[in-house]
Amino acid sequence: MRHSQIEIEDALTRSSILSPPLDEAATPAPLDHPTDRPTDRQGDRKGLSKLLGKQMVPLAVMVFFAWLLWEKVAHLDMKAVFATVATVTPGQWGLAGLATLASFWAVGQYDRVLHAQLGTGISDSSARSSGIVAIGLSQALGFGALTGTLIRWRMLPELTLWQAARLSGAVALSFLMGWAVVATMALVVFQPEVPWMETLAIGAIALFLTLAALSIYPPRALVRLPWPSIKTMVTVVGLAAIDTICAGLALYVLLPDHLLLPLGHTVSAYLFSLGAGLISSTPGGVGPFEATLASLLPAIPLEPLLGAVVAFRLIYYGVPAAISALFVLRGPRRCNLAREPHLVKTSPSPYLPPQLEAQIFAAPRAEAGLLRTRDFSLLSAADGTPLGLASPIGQSLVMLSDPISPQCPGQTRTALSRAASRRYRMPAIYKCGARMAASARCAGWQVLPTAEEAWLAPAEFNLEGSKTRQLRRVLRKAEEGRIRVTEGTRNLPLDQMDRVAAEWLAMRGQERGFSMGTYDRDYISCQRVFLGWQGTNLVAFVSFHESRSEMTLDLMRSGEAAPDGSIQLLIVKAIEVARSQGVPRLSLAAVPWQGEDRDPLTCWLRQKFLTRSGAAGLRRFKLAFAPHWETLYLAAPTRLALTVAGIDILRRVTAPPPKVTANPMKAARSATHPTLRFSKLLGRRRK
Repeated sequence: MRHSQIEIEDALTRSSILSPPLDEAATPAPLDHPTDRPTDRQGDRKGLSKLLGKQMVPLAVMVFFAWLLWEKVAHLDMKAVFATVATVTPGQWGLAGLATLASFWAVGQYDRVLHAQLGTGISDSSARSSGIVAIGLSQALGFGALTGTLIRWRMLPELTLWQAARLSGAVALSFLMGWAVVATMALVVFQPEVPWMETLAIGAIALFLTLAALSIYPPRALVRLPWPSIKTMVTVVGLAAIDTICAGLALYVLLPDHLLLPLGHTVSAYLFSLGAGLISSTPGGVGPFEATLASLLPAIPLEPLLGAVVAFRLIYYGVPAAISALFVLRGPRRCNLAREPHLVKTSPSPYLPPQLEAQIFAAPRAEAGLLRTRDFSLLSAADGTPLGLASPIGQSLVMLSDPISPQCPGQTRTALSRAASRRYRMPAIYKCGARMAASARCAGWQVLPTAEEAWLAPAEFNLEGSKTRQLRRVLRKAEEGRIRVTEGTRNLPLDQMDRVAAEWLAMRGQERGFSMGTYDRDYISCQRVFLGWQGTNLVAFVSFHESRSEMTLDLMRSGEAAPDGSIQLLIVKAIEVARSQGVPRLSLAAVPWQGEDRDPLTCWLRQKFLTRSGAAGLRRFKLAFAPHWETLYLAAPTRLALTVAGIDILRRVTAPPPKVTANPMKAARSATHPTLRFSKLLGRRRK
């Protein structure tokens, strides 16, 4: 079912007051762009073919186990099996039903957690309901990779088939990880005498610890991958425990009373039998589940055990599958997009939509231009109002600097906290001014000085006097090298700028990231650029963010042939231009704060950052301009969040990702495919 025009317009109004191009999902990239979303039917057909091909393995596994169990099944007393089902009391059915409800509550939370982690933009309620329906039906049908994908694709028409497949895979992998940890815990507590379980336990613990380490401090080559936060991983493990233990309880209460099985042993046997069924991907795990359960409970007669399993499959598989099928037939009835504070990723190009360009130009701090790096997303209120620049890194959702719109600091902080909570991260504000820091401190947040911004008023800048003596000295060296300064136009000498940037990188080793821009042709084409020439040879350039109220220094690049003082000469020229154009403030950007910390951990982190950033040389460079200094702060709700945010920021600044990519999981604002409407089909048949 395609959404009605009223629904679509309502979603657009609530999710953004800006034009649709602000959302990468609203305006697809050009067809020749490498990050295009596979929304066309040809791409969906290819994806469907791949999914069908992958089902051959579970089909073969099912046939193998059917052959393996045939001899035992052939000698079963089926009357005794069904007699066990008939002896189940209403009380047992009721308890099993309650356990099933608790298990499926946790099932729905898997999808909610993964939607939040992947940033799809789907609301929590829609994520939960689609997850319950998808798992409720696919676990009965089997071939979960295929059936789960198709059901989610139908229930969430804002997702493409490829996105639905990736989401289903993420849910399956996260559950397997959670199940492995829960099974390991059961092994430690109940210690069943099965040798191969010890190997599984060691592997599960090693996998969990490895993922936790990568989430906290990923290597540079892997820093761009969407590692789940520790909070996400712990939540998934907790949900897996609720899901599987409640399912095991449902099986336990359906066992005949005379068997007198220990609860812990039964639940442990169920957990490992479930794993065998999951790996096989057969419908409901039929075959591997029963074989594993029978081997783990050898003292139980096979007929009563299988009778209890049949009753369990009726209440845990049959009833949810029937209810889910009704929801699938009905299809979605409303827009599934979230109406909460959220992150909006801009388009792949640094050239922003006109409305957003105007918003960035009107921002109090010109550093808002870092939105063009696409390392940041736009933090938006529930009604779509842009609030600031934010980025999910490590365990934190970090907002950069002050709000970009004239909102109350408290409203922006609340929106950041809600967006962070939905993504299972801790909120933090990096390099905010005194007003934002004071508001956070009044709200009970922890505030820490983190940087000092060097700024000057171009109208007051003067090279005369003792304070700028060092600057005059290095400027003479640049003049002796016959450096000629020009301001860049629309047609920048990009080939020569590439060469200078490459030479600078070879001398420095690596670029910084996050709050510090990195060289890119498109990115620098959106800035004010000043070029230093020796004859016709470009030897240095600097770039500035620009807003209505200030210019902020961003990139400084000098080549091998650049004489000393070239960068300083370019900056002085920029100050003169700013003065002639009436720019009230020019920022030389920030350097790390070098005060004393009382907390030993904070002191250690700060010294580590100062060592890696080369702060001493950078401060000397900026002191030559005799600037004013403004203290900037890091704010977070707790001391733990403050420390974790500091670690995350340090990692992202000193080891920026090699390539910034779009979010391929962002849901579209309207249906990406026509959804089947059975009411229309029935109407046509009657005609």
